[in-house]
Amino acid sequence: MEENQERNGAELKAEGEGKSLAEAETEAFARLEEIAGSCEWDQVEFTVISEGSKGFMGVGAAVARVEARLRDIDESRPEVETATEDWEEESTPTAAGPEPSAAPEAEVRLRELLERVADSLGLEATINITDTDEELLADLVGDDLGLFIGRHGSTLDAVQYLCNIIVYRGLEGRKRVIIDAEDYRDRREESLRLLADRAVNEVMKGKLEYELKPMSAAERRIIHIHLQDRDDIETTSEGREPFRRVIIMRVED
Repeated sequence: MEENQERNGAELKAEGEGKSLAEAETEAFARLEEIAGSCEWDQVEFTVISEGSKGFMGVGAAVARVEARLRDIDESRPEVETATEDWEEESTPTAAGPEPSAAPEAEVRLRELLERVADSLGLEATINITDTDEELLADLVGDDLGLFIGRHGSTLDAVQYLCNIIVYRGLEGRKRVIIDAEDYRDRREESLRLLADRAVNEVMKGKLEYELKPMSAAERRIIHIHLQDRDDIETTSEGREPFRRVIIMRVED
């Protein structure tokens, strides 16, 4: 399954797979960002290709497949349903008076959601939220947050996906929501850059190509971006999820 990198007007598409529709949507969005750069959630439209099946005792199981389409930013946004989640009802002001601005309300929702996730995992953490012009950033600080981060940030990515869906529901001024824990994303990104540099050194010593271990679409994108300005190196992604990996190739003169 390959990403569609051909533009049709302002359109870009990518497909994702997963054990559930949520996992497939997360993978599709990440792969779309891999080819199109950073995307806003309200610019992406998801289409279910296959809902997947657990099969019978593992026999006949099929993964869920979802297509993510980057829409023209001028397309009108669909109507947003009234929030029904308990936490949203609890955070909605009941006293008479002017409506709060989107940014403070979004921060309140984000903090409440992260507190509930941390509590459900039995973790104690301080949540620091920073509101920038383009993003709403939340960093969790505490002891032993490995469970919140997950293997190679998988749980962190899943929580971030949910926050992007929920936090700005019904609010104006939507921003990208970024979730981090103990600066994991910066540390992971730096380790991926070092990994890419070591692979390039091996290629320049004589190998025609170097195959990295399978990684998520978001991590593959870090590798591609880190090496994209080199004239002597090319990168590509090969394989099917969850075994898709980056191949680093030396450009022959």
